[in-house]
Amino acid sequence: MIDIHDILTAIHGHIARQMKCSLDDLHREGKVFIRDDDRPGRYIKILSIRDADLIAVSPALYGEAVCRLKDRSRDELYESDYVFGQTLRYVPDVRQMQLRPFPGGADVEMLCGDDISRLRGIRGFDNALSFDKEGRTPTRIVVYAKYGGDIAGLAGASYVDESLREVGVDVRKGFRGRGLASALVHALTAELLARGKVPFYSASVTNIASQAVAIRSGYMPLWTDTYGVRETERVYKA
Repeated sequence: MIDIHDILTAIHGHIARQMKCSLDDLHREGKVFIRDDDRPGRYIKILSIRDADLIAVSPALYGEAVCRLKDRSRDELYESDYVFGQTLRYVPDVRQMQLRPFPGGADVEMLCGDDISRLRGIRGFDNALSFDKEGRTPTRIVVYAKYGGDIAGLAGASYVDESLREVGVDVRKGFRGRGLASALVHALTAELLARGKVPFYSASVTNIASQAVAIRSGYMPLWTDTYGVRETERVYKA
């Protein structure tokens, strides 16, 4: 069974590859600026884990960003003119995960691999499952609940790398507020852990309902990052 050490090892490796930093950087205190030579134009991404604030910057913006951000607090970093949007990232708290019952009357099903193509054309579950024009999807496993033959909620796990899967969930409006989302996420998470995969869950800082689902499903917050770079260039005085 996967334990918290396995989870952290997989997540730390993922972050280090994404931010092009060292594993030691994740355990530093304060800001760590990383020059990402593969990023064109004015690119910046900020990621915070524990006491470290990792700031990956393209060459075109690096000198300016270091000058303007080096003395900023964490809150000020995320409110700077360079970025917008924050995502909270959660991992399973395997010490506290408890079975979440499905609301009464649910018919719960699971699909894996190529069988997921049976759901092609489904609408309203874009956070959990989506297909491209050729019918391909990064989702590797789904758990869904039917009521009266119709899918009311669906949780899906998309491929990140060989070890990691990102979990998403959608519940139709008429079925929300019953604990269905957390039951789906928990069931999917338990299946992933049993298969030796490390799941993580993402929620915007403005989406309180999604954050609540994460906590009720047995997840705990581990890191946060930005997802947008402001396109407008501004002239700043030193």
